[in-house]
Amino acid sequence: MKTIFRLFIAVLVSVSASSCGAWLEVEPQNDITLEDYWKSEKDIRLALNQCYSQLRGQVNTLFLWGDLRGDFVVDGASNHGDYLDYERVLRLEILDNNSLSKWGGIYKVINYANNVIKYAPGVRSSDLTLGKKELNAYLSEAYFLRSLSYFYLVRTFKDVPLQLEPTDTDDVNVVLPKSTEEEVLAQIVTDLEWAERYIPRRYADPDLNRGFATQAAVQALLADVYLWMEDYDKCIEKCDKIINRSDYVLVEFWRDIFAEGNTIESIFELPYDVARGEKSPLKNVFIKDGAEVLSASTEVGELFTDRDIRKINTLILREGEDNYTIVKPLLVSNVEDANWIVYRYAEVLLMKAEALVQKDQYFEAQLILEEIRERAELDVRVIPSNREVAEDIILEERGMELAFEGKRWFDLLRMAKRNNYQRKEKLIDLMTKGVDPGSVPKWRSLLTDPMSHYMPIHRDELLSNPNLTQNPYYD
Repeated sequence: MKTIFRLFIAVLVSVSASSCGAWLEVEPQNDITLEDYWKSEKDIRLALNQCYSQLRGQVNTLFLWGDLRGDFVVDGASNHGDYLDYERVLRLEILDNNSLSKWGGIYKVINYANNVIKYAPGVRSSDLTLGKKELNAYLSEAYFLRSLSYFYLVRTFKDVPLQLEPTDTDDVNVVLPKSTEEEVLAQIVTDLEWAERYIPRRYADPDLNRGFATQAAVQALLADVYLWMEDYDKCIEKCDKIINRSDYVLVEFWRDIFAEGNTIESIFELPYDVARGEKSPLKNVFIKDGAEVLSASTEVGELFTDRDIRKINTLILREGEDNYTIVKPLLVSNVEDANWIVYRYAEVLLMKAEALVQKDQYFEAQLILEEIRERAELDVRVIPSNREVAEDIILEERGMELAFEGKRWFDLLRMAKRNNYQRKEKLIDLMTKGVDPGSVPKWRSLLTDPMSHYMPIHRDELLSNPNLTQNPYYD
């Protein structure tokens, strides 16, 4: 009996320099057997396109995992029942039935990438026009997408199943036990270091250079991973490979990064185009039935000075209230056209500055901040020769530059866990700001457990996979 491989084939329908960039249209196809598929180079490209399409569908998850537990997001005015799980996270009342602890959508990206990694090499036996160089380039894209997915998973859950083989259907039934964070990170590094050697530096069609993985995208992800792993020399090395190029720079007008999309500052972003049926789901995270679901906190508003050109393009103070309306990710005229930026040049600069501070190279870090702050029309901010103070300055600058880009919680957690959780108390201070004052002592005690900083595994996953064990904080 033939094994059925159901693959929703993603078709690259159009590319236009005047659009948000390359977009993909997904069209369901009939069941395809493995014997019939993986015959030509086109089959590899279509399978990779499905990886990108699936990742674009996870944008809300990427934002919420990266921002909701931080100090920049608060409850909005909406009381819509669909968003009660957001409120519970904000109140620290997270249970194993919270929808935000579901990881199936991300594992589907991984499964699609695993299919490419396993089956693409066999295409060369039937398509003699497919060269080794081209094959390795395709494999590098798959390794990048799988690695990016796993990096989100380890930062959100810590220990997760390391699935490296594809399943035969769209239903991703992960039945492996958890691998440690260290094991998953080691696999990510191995895959990305290989991919960096073979992935295209640029594509012949310039419109593909932001929406598809390139060498710079791999290097940016590697820099981020090495920063998380506290390997500062390697982080700086990967950042410098991007900085020393001439094709990534800070755009002159900061607003254009989000209002226009696909700027020369962007390294990797997920594009959408309403005209071709590709709608960004991100709007639903912020607004439902005309009411705000999530708002910006007083804390993030107070980070900015009124002179900072980033402020008005990030949030707007609501009249008569302390909180702000979030505007940054939705600056385009049609919010469903809003691209989601995963990495951009400014973040590469800030990752390098953060790594330099950890090596006590304060003046070099300050020079980088001057470049970022000059564009924001701000004065130079002196970084003193004090690691903790310098670390806070970098964290604040990242907050202003990257607010609501799905970075803040990961930034706070990375800062806190550094050097064996040396700054755990700062993280706990920020996490307890939004809870009822009377319960702060209880939460401060509970949050001393580092496993409380990660999400629980959803109970559905535990029921379907007997090899899994729950995060002990939630037992």
